[in-house]
Amino acid sequence: MTETTRMTFGDMFRNSFLNMFPETIDPWSLVTVLAVSLLLGLGIFLVYRHCFIGVVYDHSFNISLVVMTILTAVIIVTISSNVMLSLGMVGALSIVRYRTAVKSPMDLMFLFWAITTGIAVGATYYYIAALAFLFVAVTFAALRQLQSSDHTYMLVVNYDPATHADEEVRRRLAKHKNSVRSKIIRGDSAELTIEVILKNDNVNLADSVSSVKGVRDVTLVQYRGSYET
Repeated sequence: MTETTRMTFGDMFRNSFLNMFPETIDPWSLVTVLAVSLLLGLGIFLVYRHCFIGVVYDHSFNISLVVMTILTAVIIVTISSNVMLSLGMVGALSIVRYRTAVKSPMDLMFLFWAITTGIAVGATYYYIAALAFLFVAVTFAALRQLQSSDHTYMLVVNYDPATHADEEVRRRLAKHKNSVRSKIIRGDSAELTIEVILKNDNVNLADSVSSVKGVRDVTLVQYRGSYET
């Protein structure tokens, strides 16, 4: 009984030790992983391009989503066949510092989506990756449709305080939901900042305000996660 137990522990140790070394990766399996990760990455690419709601569309960032999906899948395939390599990979990636700032929470969500898809594909859970992609895409499209049609703008008006142009500006904004955020007076110059809620992209509001006597210049800035002119 003791000898059998020793052999059993010896076999277990030997098998565990051998499993720490690289196993042969089936080339066709790797091709399948690359193909599936590419297709799902392109799907994420299309969703990001058609449903983008940020400030400025970044095509290079969108391309990086596809490449990140593929690279993540390759990393998972590589480390899943070798315990020692997986430990080394964790150590190597932990010392790499990425200094590119992701300012939009939506961009961060797409990055996480690409990484998650790459992990599932690399682990050969194709059905999980496909179903998760469809579910997230449909959910995102549905939530996109529920977005309010109201648009928030910041109206910055520079005027001559002696003309009391701010009173006329407020009268012209009376039919829109608005609130004064700041009023700054510096000698013969004044600056009025008003938050305005519009039902549509009515940039003619800037033309209307700029025609007020005493107004020197007008800036209309839209807010969608950050400001854009």
